[in-house]
Amino acid sequence: MNKRIRLFDSVLSLRGVSTKGKHGHRVKPGELPGIEHVAVASVPPEPGSVAISYMDYCATRIETGVITNLDEFLDRPQPDWVTVRWINVGNTHPYVINQFRQHFEFHTLTAEDVLHITQRPRVETFDDYLFVVLRMLQLVQHDAENGSKDWVLDAEQVSIFLYDKVLITFQEKSGDVWQPIRERLQKENMRIRKNGTGYLLYALLDAVVDHCFPVLEHYGDMLEDLELITLEKPSPELLRRIHSVKRELALLRRIVWPMREVVDQLYREEGGRITESTRPYLRDVYEHTIQIVEIIESYREMASGLTDLYMSAVSNRMNEIMKVLTIMASLFIPLTFIAGVYGMNFQFMPEVSWRWGYPAIWAVFILLSLGMVLFFWRKGWIGKG
Repeated sequence: MNKRIRLFDSVLSLRGVSTKGKHGHRVKPGELPGIEHVAVASVPPEPGSVAISYMDYCATRIETGVITNLDEFLDRPQPDWVTVRWINVGNTHPYVINQFRQHFEFHTLTAEDVLHITQRPRVETFDDYLFVVLRMLQLVQHDAENGSKDWVLDAEQVSIFLYDKVLITFQEKSGDVWQPIRERLQKENMRIRKNGTGYLLYALLDAVVDHCFPVLEHYGDMLEDLELITLEKPSPELLRRIHSVKRELALLRRIVWPMREVVDQLYREEGGRITESTRPYLRDVYEHTIQIVEIIESYREMASGLTDLYMSAVSNRMNEIMKVLTIMASLFIPLTFIAGVYGMNFQFMPEVSWRWGYPAIWAVFILLSLGMVLFFWRKGWIGKG
């Protein structure tokens, strides 16, 4: 087999069930809502620990940069020529979230949702902005114990604030799937440069949804390889891996299913932030989400079928073993009977004193064994598929 199957669990897990949030803040039952009471919200992060970048653009001009002094950047007025400002924050920190909250005046509960991962993908509509929560799926390389590289799945929360001329994205960590969009923004006469923040939101959402297809392709290849291994060499470790894949696919469904609702809500948004020219593109993304959900469902059925296939393969192997043992026992039963008859040590047994008795017994043993093997072969019990 050319492909090597990784037989250990991936890092994809229910990280959101933990009661401990990022930066050491513990989420306690009955805790005050919002972000103002969080102690670390008033403490600036370590220099370089939070990556903040911006892209200001219009149809004919673009300006990009890295924000090192957030307070100074937020206090500086936005240039008149800018039609869209995209601010991206990687490795979110309570202090940074709180600074954005105070400047853009978004609700403290949405700031809390940005801080406390993992939130369910959804859209919330406010008077001045839209709040969107997504889950970004990426395949990342993981160092295995034997020194090789294995692909594992990482699910990251992305929080988006959509204003009339500003779009802010908060990422759980640095690194994303939006580099092609940044490259498109650098080119003139591109549709994305001529449209507003609603179209930029569509482009980001489209990249997140389309990036699910390589992930699903990875799982499709994995299921095909697991099927081959199940047929050739089933083992308890393989069964554990099959159940692990089933859990991961179930979690994938939990992530992607709400994404369909997010796209549908954006398509039906009536606040004017999603223009009529952008809606057909959102409808295309909606169709992609449906396709992804259908693929996940088919893969879940394949994984369930692998469990049945594993049990059938193990049962067949056991049947083969039992057949071999039964045939061996059947061969020795008549031989044991004859040996037992002449091993009873009676005084008057004519064959015991016969000169050729011992060779004759061996001849009977051999002929009887060959006859039984021939009989089993003609019946198809041995030697045939």
